Amino acid sequence: MNYKRNQRSSDIMNQEAIAPAQPAEGLSTRMTVFTFLLGIFMGALDHGIVGPALSSILAEFGIGASWGVWSFTAYTLLFAVSIPVLGKLSDRFGRKRTYAAGIVLFAAGSLIAAFAPTFTVFLIGRAVQAIGTGGIFPITGAQIAMSYPPERRGKMLGLIGMIFGLGTILGPVLGGLIVERMDWQWIFLINVPISIVILLLLSAVRQSQPVVRKPIDFAGIALLTVLILSVMLGITLEQVTFVAVGVVLIPLLVAVERRSADPVMNLSYFTRSNTLTLLVSSMISGFVMASATNMIPFFSETVLGLDKGAAGMSVAPLAVASAAASLVGGFLVDKAGAKRVLLLGFAITLAAGAAMAFGVGSTAVFYPVTAALGFGIGIVVGAPLNMLILQAVDPKETGTAVGYISLFRSLGSTMGPTVAGLLLALFDNGFAVLFTISAGVSAVGLGLLILVHKTKRPAAP
Repeated sequence: MNYKRNQRSSDIMNQEAIAPAQPAEGLSTRMTVFTFLLGIFMGALDHGIVGPALSSILAEFGIGASWGVWSFTAYTLLFAVSIPVLGKLSDRFGRKRTYAAGIVLFAAGSLIAAFAPTFTVFLIGRAVQAIGTGGIFPITGAQIAMSYPPERRGKMLGLIGMIFGLGTILGPVLGGLIVERMDWQWIFLINVPISIVILLLLSAVRQSQPVVRKPIDFAGIALLTVLILSVMLGITLEQVTFVAVGVVLIPLLVAVERRSADPVMNLSYFTRSNTLTLLVSSMISGFVMASATNMIPFFSETVLGLDKGAAGMSVAPLAVASAAASLVGGFLVDKAGAKRVLLLGFAITLAAGAAMAFGVGSTAVFYPVTAALGFGIGIVVGAPLNMLILQAVDPKETGTAVGYISLFRSLGSTMGPTVAGLLLALFDNGFAVLFTISAGVSAVGLGLLILVHKTKRPAAP
């Protein structure tokens, strides 16, 4: 009992070191959070709403299915690139301005995609949308964290995962309804009125935020952009050459960032064990999430013998459980501390991954296990990681820190389906190997957090 009280007190003291930034006047804190979460919901809808319209889009432009994947690939690549850059710019220009720029870009990209005369222009629209999303997702996490006192941050950060999960679940449903009754362009045009509402609400937000007043690191931004694009594209296309280009650029980026007055990539994140552990944990969480959500429908069809319709819906228990776990995990963070909750999440994904590898042979077992896996995923991609990274960095770097957590999760999410496809091609029992690896990386995350991580922020310069 004494250990628990001491651990809880330590977590509270670390959290209290980051003072909340309340709106000075204007829109209330609750409405400010609603405004930022509305952007998350819009972005989550967009993730799933395009799928049902893809065949209509391809028919419109007269192109084959092999090109259709680029509507998602372009989005994923540019989203990954924009996350650390816009996260850094939010610390320099303020979260409100950067978030507003993200909303404007997202709306502009939606218009470009809707009225595109060619598929190339359509992809440009998707790319602009993705860049805008990079100014919405990580900045919302930083904004919510800095708007509430330490004892309420976990619960409020948990709302992000719940809203994202809700939008992800509703996206394909809404997309199907739109395509059935209207032209496919409306799946993008629907974003415009939502964006206008967000901007109107945002105009009433008043907040004070310490910002960085140093030259923008243009060289670092350019190098980091090329590096991330190379690595992500290499993983997506399974081309080692692209990955090698990214690896070669790392020493050059490090050299540039060491000389920069305000580097876009804070090298100390990678030299301090606590922050590096959190970044690796985020990448692991992305891998577990993506490998599960992408492969479970295929698993249920090929292993369990479900028809295509039932197989497509087989991921629903995972999605619902994940959304619920995001909220529950946030509550638990406020009660038990972020590190303990994250350990619990990895323990659940480890056990559920092992069960998927060796113990699932019927739907009676499949659905409870996938729900448990989704619950663990909802925790490990939710509030605990954001809370821990915010405890570990200077308050002036909240946008940057949350941005890097999101970036590493995106890297893991990109690796997940690629590794899964490779394993299924190489092994007759590829699903068993895949879920064994998924359980294994969860064990790595568990071990790293137990052995390495300490929630201690660097001393202020």
